[in-house]
Amino acid sequence: MVKTMTYIAKRNNAVNTLEGIYALFDTAMAAFPFACAEQCSDCCTCNVTATGLEIAYIQDRLDAGALDDIRVRVAARAGQTQRFRPFQTTNGFAQACMEGRDADEEENDPSWGNCPLLEDGICSIYPVRPLGCRVMMSTTPCRQTGQADMPLLALTITTVFMQFVEHLDAGGVYGSFLDLLEYAGKNDLGCKRLPEKDKILGTTQNLKIPALMIPPEHVEKTRNLVGSLRSLIQDNDSL
Repeated sequence: MVKTMTYIAKRNNAVNTLEGIYALFDTAMAAFPFACAEQCSDCCTCNVTATGLEIAYIQDRLDAGALDDIRVRVAARAGQTQRFRPFQTTNGFAQACMEGRDADEEENDPSWGNCPLLEDGICSIYPVRPLGCRVMMSTTPCRQTGQADMPLLALTITTVFMQFVEHLDAGGVYGSFLDLLEYAGKNDLGCKRLPEKDKILGTTQNLKIPALMIPPEHVEKTRNLVGSLRSLIQDNDSL
């Protein structure tokens, strides 16, 4: 009973912390002149990644009707086999760099399809979308150039946020957003390691931050932001 209560407290605290991280991210990104606008959904593909905690956040923040709508939309694409399934996490990549190992090559093709949660070019869960969606931004309309245009400082900041969100769910699951949504229809994914028998195909495990991937020229520019992120997660690290 005590163990269950401790898990619930940790999970709820982490979900609330995640919401604070999202708010901080929105504030940090407001400093850049991004061209993204409503119904600009070119980056809303089936290849988004997420952590289990982010799925738990969606489950907590949406009502039963909205969650049922997600299940229906995701179930309609359940037979789709082509979607990005990462071999390693952001912090796994950082660890590989520290150890001088080559990063795994991963296949990711936007032509595999758009996100089933889109409705008339608008995200049906926009306020609670995972960080993998939030970091998709461009200073020029992607349709004009066929690719996103992102300032290097913005790229550094988004990477740091990805590292902290993963750290917050260390030991939990990381993988395709759609794969996790399919599994979460009947399961809770927040802040837990899945038993081997329940492991989701194509997923991996979240890791703690081994080192922040900040180039020397951006250290001072991100110092306060990193401090704020550390303050946000410190209570979770103590649980």
